[in-house]
Amino acid sequence: MVGRVNQPKQNLNMKRIYYLLVFVAVLWAAGSCKDEDQAIAPGAVAAVESSAGYGEVMLKWTNPSDEDFYYVDITFTDSKGLSRSRKVSRFASGDTIPGFADTDPYTFTLTAHSYSGGASSPVTVTVAPLEPAFLLVAGTVEMVPDFGGAVVSWTNETEKPATVRVTYKDNSGQKAVSLFNANETGKGFISGLSATAQTFSVIVTDEADNESDVSPFEITPLEEAVVNKAQWSVVDFSSQEPAEGAPNGVVTAVFDSNVSSFWHTQWNGGSPGYPHWFIIDMGQEVTISRFECFRRQGDGRGQTACQFFTSIDGENWVDQGTYDFDPGIDGGQSYRMTSNPQARYFKYVATAGPNFYAFLGEITVYGAE
Repeated sequence: MVGRVNQPKQNLNMKRIYYLLVFVAVLWAAGSCKDEDQAIAPGAVAAVESSAGYGEVMLKWTNPSDEDFYYVDITFTDSKGLSRSRKVSRFASGDTIPGFADTDPYTFTLTAHSYSGGASSPVTVTVAPLEPAFLLVAGTVEMVPDFGGAVVSWTNETEKPATVRVTYKDNSGQKAVSLFNANETGKGFISGLSATAQTFSVIVTDEADNESDVSPFEITPLEEAVVNKAQWSVVDFSSQEPAEGAPNGVVTAVFDSNVSSFWHTQWNGGSPGYPHWFIIDMGQEVTISRFECFRRQGDGRGQTACQFFTSIDGENWVDQGTYDFDPGIDGGQSYRMTSNPQARYFKYVATAGPNFYAFLGEITVYGAE
């Protein structure tokens, strides 16, 4: 009997829930229609100005004064045929659009949008960018043989982003790639190759992954050799320490082809500080590709930086740079002279270290006599 009495009430509750859901759905639909009806289109952008840059286009305009104005959408088809859209905030009134790979004219459509979802009448402008930087750079690339490799150089007067990519084969015949930042005029060095002729393929790219045609260069790396030390002699030095005991302490120990002997600056009767240096006459004019230096074996108390100078006549010197030196390594540490200087004399300078003294086990010159 209880079940028969409650059944009508349950049906009544279900009907009430049904009508309530229908009522809510109607209200939601009405609200949506009302929102759509309230989407207000802002005014169009005005006074559009355009200018061309290297592989880029610059646009300026006056934003609409509508309080509901939100942003400007710039649409166009790029040089790869892809549809692009760039949204510019209401707080800006211009944009630079990069990444074009040619000088063809491009049409840009500017549409203002409101917070409520409305869109203005479109405004179009057609602009042809200047030749892109990566193509300009590609037209200046040169390659010449270098010791154990090659030197690649380029000019970038635009200072726009570009990358020089060189593909070649290493000594095992495997494909190798060297990448060089070419945002400014400069050069890059490829090393570690045998003196065997091969083709180096050069491509210049930009940030939009545009790339130039391949430029091939037939290069035979120069053969690098150890400069003979038989004619070497000491010209001058800041100090040395004979009290270390022959053959140690004196400058001649750095070119006796024995890494176990060493030059040491004075400690007996004096303690001169940095810089410490010596000058060597190689006895002949050579082309220098690099210096290789060895510390005093097993002793990490020496200098932490060194500097090299070269000279043809022993009077006029060229600074070849200052470099870090790791006093904790027994093995040779190489210092590439990227200008391949010609010299008869060189000056080694220890410029800094944890103690007042410096020492060196051996120094070797590589290049061509």
